[in-house]
Amino acid sequence: MRILQVTPVYYPELQFGGPPQKIHGLSQGLARRGHQVRVVTLDSAQRTANHQAVVEGIPVQYLAWAGRKAWQVPLSWRALVEAVRWAEVVHCYGLYNLLCPLAAWQAQQLGKPFLLEPQGMAVAQTGNLPAKRLYHRTFTPYLLRRAAGVIATSPAEAADLAGAAPPDRLIVRRNGIDLDQFRSLPAGSGFRDHYGIAAGAPLALFIGRISPIKNLEMLLRAFAQAGIPDARLALVGPMLEPYYAAHLRAVCSELALDEAVLFTGPLYDDDKLAALTSADLFVLPSLSESFGNAAAEAVAAGLPVLLTDTCGIAHQIHGRAGLSVTVDQAALASALSALLADADQRAMVTSRRSEVLAELSWSEPLDQMERLYLDITNRLPTPALTAADLKTTL
Repeated sequence: MRILQVTPVYYPELQFGGPPQKIHGLSQGLARRGHQVRVVTLDSAQRTANHQAVVEGIPVQYLAWAGRKAWQVPLSWRALVEAVRWAEVVHCYGLYNLLCPLAAWQAQQLGKPFLLEPQGMAVAQTGNLPAKRLYHRTFTPYLLRRAAGVIATSPAEAADLAGAAPPDRLIVRRNGIDLDQFRSLPAGSGFRDHYGIAAGAPLALFIGRISPIKNLEMLLRAFAQAGIPDARLALVGPMLEPYYAAHLRAVCSELALDEAVLFTGPLYDDDKLAALTSADLFVLPSLSESFGNAAAEAVAAGLPVLLTDTCGIAHQIHGRAGLSVTVDQAALASALSALLADADQRAMVTSRRSEVLAELSWSEPLDQMERLYLDITNRLPTPALTAADLKTTL
């Protein structure tokens, strides 16, 4: 099958969090199963990029663009039109971008089915709320009505979409992670040594974008309230919103946490794995997560997880590989105190980690996506490829 993935950000642009990695993992898995997969995307660092590349076996077409942040307007439509014409099915990722509406409209014009995966963006919660609400009024109803399928990555996200997406086209499909990279983990002592963290000091770890949606101010206040002697908190991730990072540093000073809290910036590959193996507890206090790949990776690394119940993966982790709490400072502080200071408590809430780990591979989501792609292409007749189409390459 010819599958086109359309996304404003793609691997290896990991500064944008889990979606680029997720889309790449899905693309690679489908390619390994014999499908032809291509990606159309934008290069955040090179506005004039209008070139082709092969990223770990996946053909990728980058489009030149203009705009700011999510309001990126592709300047070259020809490559997008050719890619949609080539495809049997088009899979669009995310809202608050203009690439996906253009791809969806083009798919409709060419009689090709498209899927929409909102990636937790169906409800505007932080950031430029007026602009996001304008997007929802302008584009989201069209995308939800015309999509052959709308994919939610957790039951919680499906509930957010229930009133807007046609119920017969709303599908829950969890994310997966590459478990192979966690089979041989580096020693965590290198991370502690590098940042001057004593071997026996309790260490809590957050990995993700330093962004308001991650609810990190509440985490700082809960960490201070927990008052665990000699404990350290490491916030690992890109600071794409400098004003928020500055605010968090000010909160650290207010709470006298300057020596206890580390802002490491982003860490990838072995450096990220070393951070995971060095910690005693992983914390994800987000206001909203459609799934929560960072928490899944922490489980795969053998780390107990504390997360808020607004994360899509929370129901899988709670009482099995960690603990889920409400979005409440006191609840978060109490859980931090219990889990970070007491190894027996950590062992108690992770007694079924192996069950959770078995649920996190890409195998089941890939099976589901194959069935879904086949189903929607069988529902809608796809025009046959012409000789000109066969010559079109990304």
